[in-house]
Amino acid sequence: MKTTSRKAKSVVVVEDQTAICELIIEMLEARGIYRVLGSTADGNEGLALAKQLKPDILILDILLPGISGLEVLRQLHGTQPDLKVLVFSAKSEKQLARGLLKVGVRGYVPKSARLSELRQAVDAVAAGDTWFSDSFQKAMADALTAPESDVDAKGTTLTEREKEIAILLAKSFSSKEVAVKLDISAKTVENHRTNLMRKLGVHDVAGVIRYVVRQGLYDPSEG
Repeated sequence: MKTTSRKAKSVVVVEDQTAICELIIEMLEARGIYRVLGSTADGNEGLALAKQLKPDILILDILLPGISGLEVLRQLHGTQPDLKVLVFSAKSEKQLARGLLKVGVRGYVPKSARLSELRQAVDAVAAGDTWFSDSFQKAMADALTAPESDVDAKGTTLTEREKEIAILLAKSFSSKEVAVKLDISAKTVENHRTNLMRKLGVHDVAGVIRYVVRQGLYDPSEG
């Protein structure tokens, strides 16, 4: 385990493959807008680092020595509301989709992806948006078919504009991209986003995704 001082957007990396971990750290720190506070290859140590250092972003593998990345997320869920989690894993999306959505991850990038995609995903998550790979979005279709009690949204009425924004958010468009696409200001998008999430009784984009899929407004399997 190693730690460094806090600066810029802070990051903790939990990755059990040393070469990949070092590559991620080098990529982040070379850009000058991120500062890696700590890194580890172990799930238990990763949980401890996240609790101790309270980074802005946690880049997390799922298959780890000690406890799994998913268990790390379960134990962190709800304790650090400002923590943005980006999962970087080789584990099958179909096995992960429902579990990851339940714990509010902000992004998923498979290890088969290019480094440029990981870089884009980190930037999106750092900006408060989401980034899910195409393959993960397709896996959502299966993961979200069975109803769950947290978001059934019975009796919920969204305005047409709120529905438009909900669908675009489910498609992983950032708030800025939504603003451009709908020709409205980013502030207006944020206001609509806040209102629709309040109406749905959800606190993250995963909840919005569950709503639009179950209402038949968007099918992730169709891209």
